[in-house]
Amino acid sequence: MDMLKLLHSRAGELHNILSRSIKDLRADIVQIYAIIDCTKLVYAIKCLKAAMLNVVPIVRVGDVGQDDHKQLMNGRCRKLNVTFSATNLRGCHITSLKSWLGISALAFTEEVESSLLYSESDMQNRGSSRRELVTCYAESPLSEVNEKVVTNHVHRVWVVDQEGLLVGVVSLTNVITVIRHSLLSDSND
Repeated sequence: MDMLKLLHSRAGELHNILSRSIKDLRADIVQIYAIIDCTKLVYAIKCLKAAMLNVVPIVRVGDVGQDDHKQLMNGRCRKLNVTFSATNLRGCHITSLKSWLGISALAFTEEVESSLLYSESDMQNRGSSRRELVTCYAESPLSEVNEKVVTNHVHRVWVVDQEGLLVGVVSLTNVITVIRHSLLSDSND
């Protein structure tokens, strides 16, 4: 985050890179693992652990297979609902967590946001679990994505199409990698 804040403050010097679209820079990841809106919390946690992920989007689906709620699925071209993150679990008392394992991860994110177990400062430090989703388009310039990351204090920006369907994600690592690669290739020219 500190690196992106620095880049944000020096945007004029990096205009050639930051003015290009994330699609043009190939800054987005298009393989998106997701869980569906009816996935139970216990399965959401298992999915994060098994895939060694810190976050997954929760997507809305109409056609649900018998075991789709127990596993990760391709979230591409699905309606983005909310983000479920390991951060949602931080500070959660084990007794409370055990009682919530049977509810959906979506309901859990809503419960955590309104829970009296967390003080207002805890929620600010963790980031609200149900805060507004931060999104961009594939045509968005990298400067806009960087601005959203810095302003909203998020680690990823979801890439959606004009209909709001999920098509990719840009992480902090992606932004730094793209800028580094661009700077190195410019210096070699």
